[in-house]
Amino acid sequence: MTAAPARILIVDDDRMAAAGVSMVVSSADDLHVVGTRGDGDEVADAIRELRPDVVLCDVRMPRVDGVAVVRRLAAQPGAPRFLMMTAFDEDGLVLQAIEAGAAGFLLKDEDPRRIIEAVRAVAAGDSAYSPRAARQLTEWVQDSSSLSSRRAALAKVELLTEREREFAFAVADGATDAEIAARFFVAETTVKSTLGAVRTKWGARNRVEIAVTAARSGLA
Repeated sequence: MTAAPARILIVDDDRMAAAGVSMVVSSADDLHVVGTRGDGDEVADAIRELRPDVVLCDVRMPRVDGVAVVRRLAAQPGAPRFLMMTAFDEDGLVLQAIEAGAAGFLLKDEDPRRIIEAVRAVAAGDSAYSPRAARQLTEWVQDSSSLSSRRAALAKVELLTEREREFAFAVADGATDAEIAARFFVAETTVKSTLGAVRTKWGARNRVEIAVTAARSGLA
């Protein structure tokens, strides 16, 4: 029996951007755009009405921004998962969304294949961001990190084995499990179990939080 397509809600105050992303996502047979909304104050009602699995949400909107949306809704029972969209030259506001519970983020001018891959990953319960987004994430984190947060991140790095460190820093590069497996000549199951150990030691919910800690250490 074929699984039903994942239900996607797109939230962006730029109608052309929303239409473009909707077209990209809709081109995948296993993803179904159930609706679009123009601002963060419309999301709660849209979730109740449309029951999306993933909300693809702009970070900056005029009335209620994406960070506030995630803070209000991500932890509610039965909530969809949130994947943030941001422009390349914006500041690190997206970090606040990640800390609030977002499962990842995309740059708005990503390759369409990357957008589809990211939405699929988040719909499947994983987290997602591209290598380009990873570079931007590292810059944001390193620009905003205090000395105390860097020391805390370095202390966490010390908890890891050499292999765990290698995989954690690969995650900070935006590498997928398959790419890490190919880079280090191991099975994907080894990557998954090793990153599971990293999440446990660091108290990280997903690979994006692994990337944030690795970046804060200054070693990634």
